[in-house]
Amino acid sequence: MVVSAAEPTPVPDADEAGRAAAVAGVARGLAAREGVALPRGLRLWALAGPAAVGPADPGPDADDIAGALGAALEGATGGARRRAQGLHVTPRWLAARLVDRVLTGAGVRGASVCDPACGGGAFLVAAAERLHRAGVDRREVVRRHLWGADIDPVGLAAAEAALALWAGEAPPPGRLVVGDPLAAGRALWPDAPRAGFAAVVGNPPFQGQLGRATARSGPERAALRDRFGDAVRAYTDTAWLFLLLGCDLARPGGRVALVQPQSLVAARDAAAVRAAVDRRADLRELWVDEGRVFAASVRVCAPVLVLRDGDGSGAGADRWRDLWADALGLPALPPPGVGVLGDLAEVVSGFRDEYYGLAGVVRERAPGDTAATAAPLVTSGALGWARCGWGDAPVRYGKRAWRAPVVDLARLAAGDGTAAARRWVERTRAPKLVVANQTRVIEAAVDPDGAWVPSVPALAVVPRDPGDLWRLAAAVLAPAATAWLARRAAGTALTRRGLRVAAPDLAVLPLPADAAAWDDAAAAARVLAGDPGADPGPFLAAAGAAYRAPDLAGWWRDRQTTRPPPPRRG
Repeated sequence: MVVSAAEPTPVPDADEAGRAAAVAGVARGLAAREGVALPRGLRLWALAGPAAVGPADPGPDADDIAGALGAALEGATGGARRRAQGLHVTPRWLAARLVDRVLTGAGVRGASVCDPACGGGAFLVAAAERLHRAGVDRREVVRRHLWGADIDPVGLAAAEAALALWAGEAPPPGRLVVGDPLAAGRALWPDAPRAGFAAVVGNPPFQGQLGRATARSGPERAALRDRFGDAVRAYTDTAWLFLLLGCDLARPGGRVALVQPQSLVAARDAAAVRAAVDRRADLRELWVDEGRVFAASVRVCAPVLVLRDGDGSGAGADRWRDLWADALGLPALPPPGVGVLGDLAEVVSGFRDEYYGLAGVVRERAPGDTAATAAPLVTSGALGWARCGWGDAPVRYGKRAWRAPVVDLARLAAGDGTAAARRWVERTRAPKLVVANQTRVIEAAVDPDGAWVPSVPALAVVPRDPGDLWRLAAAVLAPAATAWLARRAAGTALTRRGLRVAAPDLAVLPLPADAAAWDDAAAAARVLAGDPGADPGPFLAAAGAAYRAPDLAGWWRDRQTTRPPPPRRG
């Protein structure tokens, strides 16, 4: 159902009335403080009904109208509903920053602005302030320039009240509507500009599909697929679809900036959405959250798009990754040499079957164990840069701590483990490099005897020619490899400055360009592995020369994890 200001406001339930009353009290408090007479026909009064109270203290940040009303709305909304709706107050500075990126150039004074998920009104008020600075009268701003929608009647009423407080009058009927723009599109606003809006900006709800509270039903997913096509997958976040909606709502040459979870940049499930966006718009810039703007654990970004006149091929995934890398300050790299890591080695990775398949044959090291009876199980936690600390400090495996976990080879051979576990051990019991999967710089250690079993999700780099083992180690441990992988895998790690090492990415790591310097780096890597106290300087110099990237050592040192790498056992 779509409800405009011209239509009767539905009778609210008790929860909506209570939420509306909390917002209405703050609105009255703001009006009293500013000496503003609020319109009598605001939706907020009808929604609050008999539950309405007198003026409430708007708090210390009363100059932030939308922020004060949004905080009241968030505070009056239960946790389950907040999670289901993705309700979080947008800071005033963030709304202003994104509005400045979409309202730019000579045409600002005539711009039409839409926030398709406007609950609270932070972006609409920021857009109003930007238009007013460009010379547009306040009342003219709310009469002619702003549109918004939200599925939450109370959130929309808060946005209407915020604009009424800012301008002295509310937007006319049909400009702020209760409804789902993902379903209705531009038809939600009968008087929307025929060519589309000049700017679409806002903070849509984040609704990942792994959580029960936010997962879509089968019919809802089918309806979205009818509208957005193959971009809708099983795990497509609702916020990603709002970005596609923005492309539908904006006119050619118009701009779109919508807050997004950082998973948009590189997540496999977001690839179809990125491709669909690229066909419609040019990605001009990417704002990346330096910390955690919202109370939720999700980290955010905001792509700034400019709509093209018609579909095209787009810039592709490299553009998203490059802008992300630039935002993180990742260094640019020189041209690589000939070939990639996968030309010289197989990069082996396991999954749940291999992880759980070993659980029944893992035990602590026992006196009398030999290489024929027990194989060290090397977890990512035991790996450091050019070091393996297996047996020197506790590690986690199978939800418990271990001192020196081993795979009991006799029990495995007798059939105690699964077939997947046996295949994993057979593939990895060879001279190799074992690589941690989540870190800040690539952390890896050499297993020259092929004695270790990597614990999934650690990776194994198994050379096709064992004589290449130390050369491969030098390539992977080089600062240039971390810089290259950080760019390629941008946005996929668990933390903003983290690095996720995936087998497909590692397999296409470019090999060093200078063969002689590469040999020198391989020799230096062997020294590092054999002597925990060895100076890494010679290796870093040789590796920098090998990749023709001598200036990365300082950046790499700054990026390294603060915890000391575990020492190699003597």
